[in-house]
Amino acid sequence: MLILLGLVLSAVSATGAVWVFRAAEDSFAAVGVAAPVRYGEVITAEALLEVRLRPDPGVHALAWEQRSQIIGKPSPTDLRPGAIVTPDLAIESVAVPAPGQQLIGVAVKPGQLPATPLEPRQPVLLVPVGSTDGTSAPVRGSVIRVGSRDSSSVQVVDVVVLESDGPEVASRASTGGMAIIALPKGG
Repeated sequence: MLILLGLVLSAVSATGAVWVFRAAEDSFAAVGVAAPVRYGEVITAEALLEVRLRPDPGVHALAWEQRSQIIGKPSPTDLRPGAIVTPDLAIESVAVPAPGQQLIGVAVKPGQLPATPLEPRQPVLLVPVGSTDGTSAPVRGSVIRVGSRDSSSVQVVDVVVLESDGPEVASRASTGGMAIIALPKGG
């Protein structure tokens, strides 16, 4: 009886070893996300990690050997740790600003923007402050990046606006003459 039990355990162990060996043999190196990368931020080598995947027809992952196709490029979407990078990310690109747009750094103090953190791609309305002539109209834009506050509590928000609005917004923003109103996403 003990001999039979020993033979069964040996067979199960051998089957398990073969399965583990085959699982390792069939896997391939793919690109995973190690650190968060927000929309429009440059993808760094440190933000990526090598992961092992088994081939699956429903999962299309960028091969580890092809990671150079995305390193140094702006991310066309938010990348979260634990995610697998797809080949589409290497094909897609994001140009900030896009043709017909301008990227403006809007320096704001507390009270000139919502307390709720702004997110990349958040639609905003840039409203001139301190304007008494009534000629400056609010301008729609989209947040690209929100900087950290400096020692004087000033925070720079990178916003893309239409090219025709860029010079006026830049002029007002350089003097702290803009307030930011968050609009609903998709609005």
